[in-house]
Amino acid sequence: MNTIDKHAVDEAIAQAFKEVRTAMNSHNEKSLHMYTEALTALLELRKAITDEAASRG
Repeated sequence: MNTIDKHAVDEAIAQAFKEVRTAMNSHNEKSLHMYTEALTALLELRKAITDEAASRG
């Protein structure tokens, strides 16, 4: 995982969150579902990066 840039993941999380908010405001259920899944996956990736960094010391 050390090849994954955590800052790029953080930026992707921020963008996905904005898209979720936009989908909520426009009541677009299909987009809301898609971006929510993407946001969840990105958050899991970010957690894995953080956990790996912590285990390395």
